[in-house]
Amino acid sequence: MDPFQIRSKQRTVKEELEKLEESEYISSDISTHVIEAHEQYYADLEQQEADKAEQDMQDSDVDLSYETLEAKPIKEKKTLSPKEIRDRNITWSLNLGVVLLLIGGLVLATSTWETLVSWMKSGLIALVSFLFFGLAFFTKRILKIDKTAFAFYVLGGLFLPIAILSVGYFELLGNYFSFSGDGRYLFGAAGCFAMLPIYLQLADKLSSRLFVWFSYITVTVLAGFLLAALYVPADGFYLGIMLFNACLIFLWYRFKDHPHLTLFMKEFVRYIQCNLVLSTLMMLVFYDQEVLYGLNVLLTAVLYFAMMYVTEHKEYSFVFSAMLVYGAYQLIEFSVMDAGSAIVYALLGFVFLLLPRFLEDDHTLTRIFRYTSAVVSVCAFIYISIEGIFLRMNEPSFMLLLAYGLIALNFAFLSNMTKRALFAYLSPVFLMSAFYELALFGREWFDYDELMLPLFIMALLLYVGFGCLIQLPFFRSLKKSSRDVGGVVMVLLLLADFLIINWWQAGTMLVLISITVLFTERYEGRTVLAHSSSWIHAVSLGLSVMMFYAAAGGQYTLYGPKPMEAESFVLAGLVVLLTSVGWHYVNRTVFAKHSFFSTYGFYGLGMWLTFNFDFDAVLRAVIMLGGVALAFLLYRVTKWALVAYVVSGLSLLFYMATLYAVHSEMTIQSELLQSLQFVAGSVLLLIAGVFVSTYDAHLRNSFGWAGHLFLPLALLISLLFFEETTVWAFFVAVAVYGISLRFARAEWLISSFLYGGFTALWIGVVQALVILELAEPVQYAALLTSIVLGIGWYVSKGVWMRRIAFYVIPFSVLGMFLFTLTWDFDAMLCGVTLLYAVMTLFMMHREKWDMFNAAPLVLAYSALWLYDGAILLPEYAMLLKLVVFAVVLLAAGLLMYSAIYQKQADREIPVLIDWYSVIGFAALCSLYVLSVEALWAKLLPGLLLSLYVILQRKRMLHVPAKWLVLGACVYLLQPYYVLLENVQIPDLVEREWYVLPWIAVIIALKKVAGNHYKRLVSYGQWAVLVIVSLLLIQDGLASSTIYDALIIGGLSLVAMLGGMAYQQKAFFFVGAGVLLLNIFLQTRSYWGNLPWWAYLLIAGSILMTAASYNEWHKQKTADGKTTMVSKVYQKVIQRIRRWE
Repeated sequence: MDPFQIRSKQRTVKEELEKLEESEYISSDISTHVIEAHEQYYADLEQQEADKAEQDMQDSDVDLSYETLEAKPIKEKKTLSPKEIRDRNITWSLNLGVVLLLIGGLVLATSTWETLVSWMKSGLIALVSFLFFGLAFFTKRILKIDKTAFAFYVLGGLFLPIAILSVGYFELLGNYFSFSGDGRYLFGAAGCFAMLPIYLQLADKLSSRLFVWFSYITVTVLAGFLLAALYVPADGFYLGIMLFNACLIFLWYRFKDHPHLTLFMKEFVRYIQCNLVLSTLMMLVFYDQEVLYGLNVLLTAVLYFAMMYVTEHKEYSFVFSAMLVYGAYQLIEFSVMDAGSAIVYALLGFVFLLLPRFLEDDHTLTRIFRYTSAVVSVCAFIYISIEGIFLRMNEPSFMLLLAYGLIALNFAFLSNMTKRALFAYLSPVFLMSAFYELALFGREWFDYDELMLPLFIMALLLYVGFGCLIQLPFFRSLKKSSRDVGGVVMVLLLLADFLIINWWQAGTMLVLISITVLFTERYEGRTVLAHSSSWIHAVSLGLSVMMFYAAAGGQYTLYGPKPMEAESFVLAGLVVLLTSVGWHYVNRTVFAKHSFFSTYGFYGLGMWLTFNFDFDAVLRAVIMLGGVALAFLLYRVTKWALVAYVVSGLSLLFYMATLYAVHSEMTIQSELLQSLQFVAGSVLLLIAGVFVSTYDAHLRNSFGWAGHLFLPLALLISLLFFEETTVWAFFVAVAVYGISLRFARAEWLISSFLYGGFTALWIGVVQALVILELAEPVQYAALLTSIVLGIGWYVSKGVWMRRIAFYVIPFSVLGMFLFTLTWDFDAMLCGVTLLYAVMTLFMMHREKWDMFNAAPLVLAYSALWLYDGAILLPEYAMLLKLVVFAVVLLAAGLLMYSAIYQKQADREIPVLIDWYSVIGFAALCSLYVLSVEALWAKLLPGLLLSLYVILQRKRMLHVPAKWLVLGACVYLLQPYYVLLENVQIPDLVEREWYVLPWIAVIIALKKVAGNHYKRLVSYGQWAVLVIVSLLLIQDGLASSTIYDALIIGGLSLVAMLGGMAYQQKAFFFVGAGVLLLNIFLQTRSYWGNLPWWAYLLIAGSILMTAASYNEWHKQKTADGKTTMVSKVYQKVIQRIRRWE
């Protein structure tokens, strides 16, 4: 396809898309994506045509069948050949050797570097380079591994310039040819001249692009050093570099088709571009002339712009932009333009906006330069702002004002061109910076001290002017961002005034904000902000009242008046309520509604702040009464059911506030009134609920709930403050719960009132017993209550029996627990507790709550520990009690339950647990806690526990009986070890008596497990044998006698013979290993005295023998033969594999 036609079509598509983008039919991202896809389509089309033409030329003399064309190549996993494996192993060996050599050299250099003379230091560096070249030659010529050789060549080539630089650094050729000498440039040129042939030879020999670039860079540096050696001025150096580049281009034009220079010619175009940057860097190093350097950088930027235009390489735009900005910086900072640098920097962003007009309608470059303009403008803002802070702190500057305005205008253009939200927001931000400079000028003109309020007015003008009133098309894209930026600045300034405690200005700002949001409702297009304007109006107006109240003489603190007082919140709420009435009369329904609801926020916070001991009690009660009135007004207006509960809650708060005010003004002498004053509040709420029940159901429910919820709290407060005198309060509560029980219909209400009355009855009985001065009033009150409730449970029927059971059984458990907390737990208390447990267990069995038998059983068990009175010694008495207790529980469990754990789907609680047997087992386990001296007493726990497990073998349905019997037998090791500790055993065989029984255990385990757990038990057998062996070896090493060696050797031999006889791998191999280790340790005195080099010989011999055998075996197997060693090895392995 004709390239001219393609460009014409692309230009047409870009024009149409830009029209759609300007009319806001599509976004900038969609336009860019379509243009790039269109360009990529034609690029792919051209590539397909070129590939097709090349394929036609290649296939002109080849006839391929249809099946061949359709077949797809199958990718096979690459397998390494033996030679490749050999090369890989050798490569790893060489790499490891090089790493070790470098590490050793590093250690040598760091430890002895200061002691070396200069020529030795440079020689070491050169030696490293030659070493790499030598390794590369050896790897390529001898080992034939090209990749490794190339890596060594690169390392050697990199160390060459380091070695040459070290010669000049250490002044080995004298001071003239050193870094600081006059001949340093000649030395650099000589070094480059010495390296160049090596790089050229390596590039040609290896066909490496990397060494081609090494050669090119060396040529450029060589030319730079030669020109610098002539000490020409900067313009002469630049002329020489240009002539050098011209010569290079001439040579490229002359030899570009030479067959031997193809590799160098391919990289020349890229090199000549990078050569511009490299020559510029050399001018920076050799010469210190900033203006000339800036012009040179700008000229280089122009060259890159020209190359971008000619070659259509868009990536050059980034290099051009960086060089243009850097060159402009050099030129501005070190010339006469420094005085107006702020304006020039601000105008620099416009340069990138104008550049696309000189290009051929390239959308991508236009987009790049637009974003570059944005980045440059932001950087310019940061730079001139920092410079202004350091030079003109808080002083007005016309330059900064104009610069900020230009930057804001630049981003306004970008916002209109790109439709990007970020640019739309940055323009008002920079415009606000210009307003700040304008406020500084205003301080000089109008002589005001603080900038907060003027800046707030500037932000208000930005919000109202640019965000609402100005309707010019150019500023249309900035309307939303101007409102947002202006609003944020106003809020920040308001917070700043609040922090510095400037209440008058803060109040004025809040009033202005309440007026500003009226524009928000009209001009704001975002629904959330438009709808929230009425809320902001009400809140800001209320806050302004608080600020003015504080400024007019509110409460003072160390830092001045503070507006966060109850009176200010209440006053703000009332003012906002009046404002709501005013909005209602002018038919602004939304503002009236939101102001009405905002009233409750302010008044509610005011009520909250009255909860302070320093606040006037009477005023608090008045505010609470006002809160009740407002809550009732809200309920009448909204008819919300939840507000009815607020009315009752505030009524309770009003009662408590009134009660507090009464106590603060007078003293109540009557103990009865004192004890009933809190409960009376609950009763009054309930009475109020009865009175309003005929008018409103919601209010009736709210007062009823408030009364019943407050009643427990009132009882608790009365109990804490007035102790036993509150007995009548609890009896009143019993009456209240009883009366409420008659009217309750819901099951959960019936249960709540019933259990509340039971609890109040118990506490009332406690207080009565305290008044009667009886011992242990809490415990016996619980017992009496349980008996009364138990009688009621026994005579009740149906649902009432179940309701009482749900309380009396847990309460009885609690009563037992209270008895166990008694300090002096005598025989009477122990008996009462046990009878208490019997009564509780009886009720649990009747209700079929066997699942929870554990609680009373545990408490009965703890009662045994608490009572220590007995005829025998305390230890043996406790032993006897625990054994009897365990036997009784075991017998009860065997009689009442068929299994310890079972599931019963037909019962309310589907799980049945024999807690008698479980607690009995725990009682037997607690025998270990007792400190007894008699041997039979020490052996008794282990024997009883083993007997217990054997008796329970058929009652654990989920565990086979054989495993329980095995576990019981294994547990007999515990009394066995106790017996060993209490009898005398010879030291020679003590360890054997301790560890050898575990071998019998693992053998029994293997017999019991069978084939089901064969693999797991086998692992366990290995572990036990290894651990036992290690323990025996450690014991033998600790004593180091011939008898220990004979015992260990004999046991090892027995293990080997047993393993061979019964075909057990574990016994055979562990026995063999222990036998060999025993021999090894017993002969330590012979081989431990060998010199260190003997070990190296042995290790080397073993490695050589193994390598020789592997090579010999490989040769035999390659010929199809089988060695005798292999035959014997296979027979032995096959037999051993059949063992267990």
